[in-house]
Amino acid sequence: MIFSCKNKIILVIGGTRGIGRAAVLTLADVGATVIVTGRALELAETVAAEARARGAEAFAWAMDIGDPHASRTAIDAIAARFGRIDALVANAGISPYWIRSDHITPEIWDELMAVNLRGTFFAVQAAGRHMLTQGSGSIVTVSSVTATVGVNRGLPYVATKGGLDAMIRTLAIEWADRGVRVNGVAPGYVATDLTHGMRNNPGITDHLLGEVPMGRFAEPEELAGTIVHLCSDAASFITGQIFVVDGGFAAGRAKQTPARI
Repeated sequence: MIFSCKNKIILVIGGTRGIGRAAVLTLADVGATVIVTGRALELAETVAAEARARGAEAFAWAMDIGDPHASRTAIDAIAARFGRIDALVANAGISPYWIRSDHITPEIWDELMAVNLRGTFFAVQAAGRHMLTQGSGSIVTVSSVTATVGVNRGLPYVATKGGLDAMIRTLAIEWADRGVRVNGVAPGYVATDLTHGMRNNPGITDHLLGEVPMGRFAEPEELAGTIVHLCSDAASFITGQIFVVDGGFAAGRAKQTPARI
């Protein structure tokens, strides 16, 4: 089975809901042993139990990537407990503040950077060190289509995602000859808790989906297949790539342009 992850030890950071949870369950379906992390251990355990109910080995671990020292300690403990880390899915992040750029405060900027970029990098670094030692591994970071498409009043969030894309490409170059692949998945609009408010506002939803050729939000499970592919040996010659899964949003305008007479 080309997309099998059987016998792989895969760590999913931010695996308690949304895209992360979907990745955990899909990885479980293709044979991975999955370690689910989140700030709340009980939520991580709930998802791990769902994965076990599908016949997989799954374990829960508390981790807050906003604290790089604590996340490194946790990742080192996971590597020691399981003997290796074959793949990392770095999904944790916080949602944007919708704020005009001339109103952004240092506190808002630093809050998003601390988790989405700084915290993610140091978690990737911690897992990457173990992969470099073992001479193999795959890192999949969840970025966003906003890294390449500007978003009105979303600058701090967009900047963190642009930084992640730069990190992905740079680490891919640095670590390729040591057996470690680094790739990203860039979602568009996805039906998760983070988009609950906008999905319940018909005016906002109509506006957003008017820019998506497929005309709807993605389901988290529709991102999971790409994540599984990148974790599996089927992607053994893929590194430094960011896979956009956005229903065509980044391809261009979906709304019809009025005909010119």
